[in-house]
Amino acid sequence: MNNSFKGIYAANIVPLKSDKSIDTENLIKHVKEISNVKGIRGLLVNGHAGENFTLSADEQIQVLNVIKESIKNDSLIISGVNFEDPEKGAHVAKEMLDHGASAILIFPPFSWSQGISSKMIYEHHKIISDAVDGPIFIYQSSVNSGHLSYKIETLGELMKIKNIIGIKEGSWNTKTYIENYKFLKNINHKFLVMASGDEHIYPCFKYASDGSQVSLAAIIPEKIVELITNIENKNFDLARNLDKMLLILAKNIYGKYPPSFATARIKYCLKVLKKIPRDTMRSSITLDDNEKKQLEHSLKLIGIKV
Repeated sequence: MNNSFKGIYAANIVPLKSDKSIDTENLIKHVKEISNVKGIRGLLVNGHAGENFTLSADEQIQVLNVIKESIKNDSLIISGVNFEDPEKGAHVAKEMLDHGASAILIFPPFSWSQGISSKMIYEHHKIISDAVDGPIFIYQSSVNSGHLSYKIETLGELMKIKNIIGIKEGSWNTKTYIENYKFLKNINHKFLVMASGDEHIYPCFKYASDGSQVSLAAIIPEKIVELITNIENKNFDLARNLDKMLLILAKNIYGKYPPSFATARIKYCLKVLKKIPRDTMRSSITLDDNEKKQLEHSLKLIGIKV
């Protein structure tokens, strides 16, 4: 089963109308465009880019239903579960799988950044796992995100939980990624380790990776597929040159303070490219003119007409 999940997953956004309700028409257009790109294995739905923490549980299921009905049957859906209450997370995770998700991804609740024990992390995941029958991915956050970044011993404990088949490895640090990769594969060589630091795709894939779950693929899926294909085919010069251009965009989206503005930056890029009509956010986050100009410049450097 694990091998069937290998590949590139685009973390889609959720377009909103001016009144901040879900724009179903443009959501359908958005996910169809991404999933039809050759080389995209599937979608990461209800991820951070999909504003999972601002949508209600019912809206998350609504988004999942719309996407499931809109994309190709052979496209896989990994659906994010981000709840403080593990019982609530378990209920929604089960519902997501019942509504067509191929797997779920358990995000660490944001409150954990201030402090959490390994035992509590384990129990959160186990409660959700015990409630579902489908495959589960865990999420390793940036090394700079406090307790959201799990200790290596905690990762080892989480691997013991049934149904957990892989990790979205977003340490955002190549050295840590390699250490975690070696550790996890040594325990179980079939365990899926997916490089998901958008600024570190090249070095992580050059070392080894079973795939990726990245939101850059929601903006420029063809470029992400091209980058990873060149790495896998050992066309390292081509990959490095493309990576240099992609890094400028990645750093303007993820490498700037505050990192919580990343989804707003992604939406602005999609609006500039006329892929969505509005960059409306559920939250009050807005970008200033300087940030917008930098994002537009980044897109031009990749060779995209803006």
